[in-house]
Amino acid sequence: MTSKYLVRFYFRTLLLGMIITALVSMVTEYENVTRYLFAGQFGEFLAGLIWFLGYGLLIATVSQVAFFIYLFIHPLGMGLFRKLWPYIQLLLVIYAVFDLFYVRFYRFGKEAGEVIDYIWIPIIVVIAGFIVAWWKDREARGTQVFIPSLFYMVFMTSIALIPFLNVEDTSWIYRSIFTLVAVNAFQLIMLPKYIEASEQEKRERGRVTKAERNEEKRKAMAQRDERQKQKEAGQVKVNNKMKYKNKTRQNTSNKK
Repeated sequence: MTSKYLVRFYFRTLLLGMIITALVSMVTEYENVTRYLFAGQFGEFLAGLIWFLGYGLLIATVSQVAFFIYLFIHPLGMGLFRKLWPYIQLLLVIYAVFDLFYVRFYRFGKEAGEVIDYIWIPIIVVIAGFIVAWWKDREARGTQVFIPSLFYMVFMTSIALIPFLNVEDTSWIYRSIFTLVAVNAFQLIMLPKYIEASEQEKRERGRVTKAERNEEKRKAMAQRDERQKQKEAGQVKVNNKMKYKNKTRQNTSNKK
């Protein structure tokens, strides 16, 4: 991906995180912020809105860090565990779902016993994870990406949510979980489209990157090596044929 599309991808992700956080916060924090808008106290409302936007910027940044970590972990896992990697991802997804419920319930809801107040978090993450993974798998025809997509949407989201699960105030979770799920889904689905657009623009401009030049050199060297092997194989056949003819002539001469 060229720097142009990388920067565009980066800032659009940040913008999405800021917008979603602001919208969710305006609903959950109506009494503390939004009511000032309807009361005509625009200064108080703008101060709260700026704080929401800044918090959304933070959440989007955390999501981007988790996404790039995933881009490193996934090929590493494929290289180390090979055929076992999909099963390991499923085990980590199950652990993450349990952890999303247990950590918060054990800390704040164990005495009250109100399970329903704490189980909605993993339910939202799992439902969103399955929907996004199904969509990603449908778009990526010919490749099996359902389990990796589910792993990213559930496991990496749960990792990013851990600091917010230790806070009893649910407004922090509302601001965080919906933004993280939306931004993670955006990055997972849209990254290939940005890469494709970048490659299309390079082809239209006739631009060749260093990586592409190296790939062309590698292909040229492979073709040269293949031609050399074919030439050597032909020479071996000719030599064997000549040896056979000489041996036949020698045997004929000996008989005479």
